[in-house]
Amino acid sequence: MTNGMTTEMRKTGIDVVGNMSWGTHFCLFYDTKADLLETLVSYCKAGLESQEFCLWVAAPPVTVEDARQALRGGVPDFDQHSADSSIEIVSARDWYLHDDGSFDLKRVIAGWNQKLMHASAKGYAGVRVTGDTAWLEKRYWKDFCEYEDALNEAVANQRLAALCTYPLAAYGAAEILDVVRTHQFAVTNRRGNWDVIETVGHKQAKAEIKRLMGELELRVIERTSQLTAVNEELTREVFERQRAEEGLRKTEAYLAEAQRLSHTGSWASTPILGEIRYLSEECCRVLGFDPHDGKPRFETFYQRIHLDDLANFREAYETAEREKTEFELEYRIVHPGGEIRDIHVIGHPVLSPSGDLVEFVGTVIDVTERKRAEEERERLRQAQADLAHVTRVTTMGELTASLAHEIKQPISAALMNAGTCLRWLGRKEPDVTEAREAASRIIKDVTRASDIISRIGLLFKKGGPQHDLLDVNEVIQEMIALLRSEASRYSISIQGELAKDLPKVMADRVQLQQVFMNLMLNGIDAMKESGRGNELTIKSEATDGRLLISVRDTGIGIPPQEANQIFNTFFTTKAHGTGMGLPISRSIIESHGGRLWATANPGRGATFHLTLPTSIGAHA
Repeated sequence: MTNGMTTEMRKTGIDVVGNMSWGTHFCLFYDTKADLLETLVSYCKAGLESQEFCLWVAAPPVTVEDARQALRGGVPDFDQHSADSSIEIVSARDWYLHDDGSFDLKRVIAGWNQKLMHASAKGYAGVRVTGDTAWLEKRYWKDFCEYEDALNEAVANQRLAALCTYPLAAYGAAEILDVVRTHQFAVTNRRGNWDVIETVGHKQAKAEIKRLMGELELRVIERTSQLTAVNEELTREVFERQRAEEGLRKTEAYLAEAQRLSHTGSWASTPILGEIRYLSEECCRVLGFDPHDGKPRFETFYQRIHLDDLANFREAYETAEREKTEFELEYRIVHPGGEIRDIHVIGHPVLSPSGDLVEFVGTVIDVTERKRAEEERERLRQAQADLAHVTRVTTMGELTASLAHEIKQPISAALMNAGTCLRWLGRKEPDVTEAREAASRIIKDVTRASDIISRIGLLFKKGGPQHDLLDVNEVIQEMIALLRSEASRYSISIQGELAKDLPKVMADRVQLQQVFMNLMLNGIDAMKESGRGNELTIKSEATDGRLLISVRDTGIGIPPQEANQIFNTFFTTKAHGTGMGLPISRSIIESHGGRLWATANPGRGATFHLTLPTSIGAHA
């Protein structure tokens, strides 16, 4: 390790201490549990914010759970730090003692070194540890003092800092002197009152560091001066070399550029003379000129540009010439045989030392095939969207009876409540309170009917995907509400096992609704003929940065010989099926960056699983 590493300053999070260097080993005497928690939360927070690995060895009266709760309240994103193992909290007895209750200082120090190697391999800046001694019994005192003494050597020249904590009430003057002797310095926190006790060695070390920093500063100033002089000399040499190589570079760079780029031509023009100075052979072919005919005139080139693009090209070129800036655009060129090609051009200005525009150099790329492929992909995407829409509409048509019943219920309830409201108002002395309650029920029923119609209308809607942050549980609950009547027709219950506080996903609501509706209807179809006691369960959970949703039925299951075919286009096991539902569902999920697959249940039925990537930082 170098001095630069060991003197690198780190924030302790403890105001009275300020910053510390790697290799620091100090102790804290505290009065109360609250004093200890406040200090160690600040200490660990500073370490996590500095990309350090933190280890907290807790001892009663502070439990591991006490430490975790205190950190959760004082450290933003603590759960994330805990999830990615940036911090560990262990009990003192597990860390310091063998199973038989014996203390082995070599074992403990080896544990610190193991954590240091782990942190280094994971890319952390270093390791910050704190260990409490409230567990320490008199019989271990001598061994533990030897351990503290040995720890000074163990942490020296290592990216490791250690804070040992001692309860004041547990130790007498002799023990406190032993503790101070075995640490670089000590601090005390007695109900918010702080004191610092420095050892002679620590004071000498600080003075030595100050001296070394002064020497280093002088060396840096001296070295900077030397480097500045060398840099000025190199700059002069580079300038002279540029002047010497400029002629050669201009004749060779154009050809090298054209040869390097696949299906790309290079060119140069001189605006002040209004002429094309250079066209590579590939550039000639792209623009429809014969390389053997020499360089064409500007007007000849302009005549090749499609009339609808000519004005735009002239404006871009003349603006770049006037403002001495780069230009980039796409235009169409018409070859002598009438073939139209799409061209992407980039032009870069070359300026003189005085800032005058000397020439433009650039490239042209034939992007005709790329644009055709993009148009074909767009047509395919639109066809898939149309097919998905037709499938949704067809499915909704099959659900007409169930949907009508679902809408009829709140409308009937609204009519009944309206009659009740009129009767309350028609009394000799109208009961306004009862009438108001009846009116409120009418509003609730009509709102429910409106929500159902809105969800149905959304599924009939035709349009391009619209990706928004969505609560997947909310989408699932909408589909459960929509399909509950259909399931009830066949004595099938629908259960939701939805995890709380799931991260949101960036997705198209209608497409996810279509997937869930298709999977749930498949499950209902699989249970229609299998008798009573059937259940459709939809479960959601978060795992490894993704959402996992499963739809499980207790139906006839998936025959083994058909397991690899159910996602094939036009394959169906239903008498009146189209074989498009599952392929479309898989296509939708994969377009969202997820997966869709099916497994057979251990007993009866099948489960369809799908994953979706979560949107970082977005939660319900």
